[in-house]
Amino acid sequence: MPLMTWELWLARDLVTDNPLLWQKSIDNLTPGRVAQSMGGVFATIGTPALPPKPRGKSPG
Repeated sequence: MPLMTWELWLARDLVTDNPLLWQKSIDNLTPGRVAQSMGGVFATIGTPALPPKPRGKSPG
């Protein structure tokens, strides 16, 4: 848990605040708000996996 919190604290400069409808926008992001905004970072980075290869038509 401390390692995860430390990583979120270090990633706070990489994300932009994306508050939910009932949340106020804040300048100093907390680890919870950073975790809430990590979807944009993952979308930018992408995935290292290759796309699936077609295996032909099914026999049935």
